Amino acid sequence: MAKKKKKKQLSQYMRQPPRFLVMSKLIGIIIAIILIIIIGYSMWEMHLQHDLSSLPQLIISVFALGSVYIGFYLTMAKWEHVEIEKTNRLKEVLKLKKVLGFISEKEVIEEEIEDLDNKIQDLENKETELENEEIHDTTIY
Repeated sequence: MAKKKKKKQLSQYMRQPPRFLVMSKLIGIIIAIILIIIIGYSMWEMHLQHDLSSLPQLIISVFALGSVYIGFYLTMAKWEHVEIEKTNRLKEVLKLKKVLGFISEKEVIEEEIEDLDNKIQDLENKETELENEEIHDTTIY
């Protein structure tokens, strides 16, 4: 009976609501929809006015916005990956700490906990590296 209660508490603690999409992909979908609307509206207006003089400016601005999003997506994907890995490692550490009271081989589990803590520390170091990473300006003028 006591094991069932502890398993229920552990499973309730570790349960997370499912995410619809990661934020960077959701923002990408929204930007793609906005780009399609802008392009469609601009092309329609150019068709009605029989004037294609603004087409090169439209093409350049759409590619510029797309390239800005790609840079944003790559940065956000790194952050999200680090956060997901960090939470998974914390869950494993929590699970091992809970199991520590039930298993007599404490030294083995303590070593695993120490290894997982080291992995979490490495992920936090990667996170600080991402924060301190310089953004290189590759704009062509």
